[in-house]
Amino acid sequence: MGFDKSLLQLDGEFMLLRTVKQLKKIFPESLLVTNKRSKFPPAFSHVAILEDHYPEKGPLGGLVTALENIKTNYLFLLACDIPNLNVDLIRKMAKSMESYDVVICKQENRLEPLFAFYHVTCLAILKQQLQTNDWRIRKEFEHFLVKVVTLESSFGLENVNSPKELMLWNQ
Repeated sequence: MGFDKSLLQLDGEFMLLRTVKQLKKIFPESLLVTNKRSKFPPAFSHVAILEDHYPEKGPLGGLVTALENIKTNYLFLLACDIPNLNVDLIRKMAKSMESYDVVICKQENRLEPLFAFYHVTCLAILKQQLQTNDWRIRKEFEHFLVKVVTLESSFGLENVNSPKELMLWNQ
């Protein structure tokens, strides 16, 4: 889109703060991992923000940074540009966490690694993967016990990739 999606606003509200508000219905704590902490304005002062320790490694670096810093056994990884969260879906996924290393959504035959739960035990393998030139989060899934939650066609997990899609965020 040519600009930082983490700072998108509609009607004067940061979309990422709207997402954090929705996540608070499920989780007691949220952690934002970013390439540059200082880019966030004072409106984000109540949110824990951590700079990515591996900024040139894409979302995999952010996931590893988060896993290195969480106080729980699991984290829910969510891209900053997924506007309309389905809280019930996340709760459904959470019910499977204790039995799996990864609980991930699948839609239209595509895994969604930026809408998934990851156990802290994934850290060692994912951190080792940072040393390669293949930073696809799902690359090492063969080493994990993975539960795939297939989304019904009536529910779309959409992110914002164009100005036209941005206008749909508010719906």
